[in-house]
Amino acid sequence: MRRNQSSGLADVAGRIARAIERRRTQRVAPAIDDAALAARLASYDFAQPRALDEVTRDLLDLLTQYAVRSDHPRYFGLFNPPALIPAIAGDWIASAINPQLAVWSHAPAAAEIERKLVLLFGRWIWSEHTVAGTFTSGGSEANMTALLVALQGRYPRWHQDGIPRTGRLPGVFVSSESHLAWIKIARMCGLGSQAVHLVSPADGLALSGAQMQAALSSAAAEPVLVVATAGTTAHGAIDDLAGIAAAGHAHHAHVHVDAAWAGGALLHGPARPLFNGIEAADSVTVDPHKWLAVPMGAGLFLSRSWQSLERTFDVANGYMPSASTEHRDAYIHSVQWSRRFIGAKLFASLATMGLPGYQQMIARQFELGARLRARLSEEHWQIDNCTALPLICFSPRFDGERRALLIRGIAERVIRDGAAWISVATLRGQLALRACITSFETCEDDLEALLKSLNAARTAALTAVT
Repeated sequence: MRRNQSSGLADVAGRIARAIERRRTQRVAPAIDDAALAARLASYDFAQPRALDEVTRDLLDLLTQYAVRSDHPRYFGLFNPPALIPAIAGDWIASAINPQLAVWSHAPAAAEIERKLVLLFGRWIWSEHTVAGTFTSGGSEANMTALLVALQGRYPRWHQDGIPRTGRLPGVFVSSESHLAWIKIARMCGLGSQAVHLVSPADGLALSGAQMQAALSSAAAEPVLVVATAGTTAHGAIDDLAGIAAAGHAHHAHVHVDAAWAGGALLHGPARPLFNGIEAADSVTVDPHKWLAVPMGAGLFLSRSWQSLERTFDVANGYMPSASTEHRDAYIHSVQWSRRFIGAKLFASLATMGLPGYQQMIARQFELGARLRARLSEEHWQIDNCTALPLICFSPRFDGERRALLIRGIAERVIRDGAAWISVATLRGQLALRACITSFETCEDDLEALLKSLNAARTAALTAVT
């Protein structure tokens, strides 16, 4: 039985490797046949077992035929790049051994590996030794952790009594251009959507410290959490991190930086000045699965204080093997209780690539972003955003009332063509096309293929709307 399982696993690994080798030759956005998909899934009634070989072949086929291929080098979409091979291997090992990270005593090696990674990332932000933090399922959990810690810091008896019923209502202050997971987070924490105060940047992109200060001073709500975004999802803007931190601290709020996507660039020394002021934050979110090419999900909540996490999450019970603040048992420092070894994939890729390998990868993506921006301008596209990050928002030079229809038509034609995948975003109240360099396999030829598809789509869409 064990030999059969081991042999089956090796076969699956080979099949996955071949699928990775083929992805460049396949369409980025396959045509989806809903009826055919439903028919294939209907064949699985689970009444009888099937061979592992058959199931894994079918599963790989389903996932490659019936999905946008975010692992493709011509996927210029959202922040879910293909995973590096070492990261995949690390994730497999974590799945195979399946350690339980709720307590240090059950998996000390895994716990210490994650602590080492927390310190590594945290010291790029704060430099001092007392860096705290935890791995999370992703940016939403990390950002929710920030709000819970903020509530505990503002209301010392919150963990027992909840939010005081007297006084001003607690508020979360964040740019209107931020990731609106903050709405869900406020709901999950029992505050409701109206607790989130969306502050509009004057330039429609990056929020300044002065704008945040004005919003805090005029608010009826009590500022509990003030958030700066380092790398907006739509257009890659980086808020005034130092100015927003100063405004938040002046109002005794917890200051958090959401660097879920762009925070990966902290590994690349020349990019560090983009994040000036991040060191003034009380906590930071970074998602390794967004830029550092590890499988989803892998988030990091980084903090200056272990004590704030302990006060927020510590729960006394009689059945856990330990409750150690010395060894930083995960369940008394995080939202999750039972938890898989999330850090394994990042550890494996960092150890194999080394920091120089990651720095080279990130630098290359910055270069490609600049190259795409220049080539779009050469091909008479208008660049609509201003960021050093490899995320370009652009549009056809068209000022007619059917501009939005034209932009959607271009995006739909590019995706239907299958050679590339792009998205649309709203900037300053208007639609724009959006392309982000997410894959470590993307090269100049892929940029040229995108431009060819864009130019053809523009010609066809202009004909349709004029």
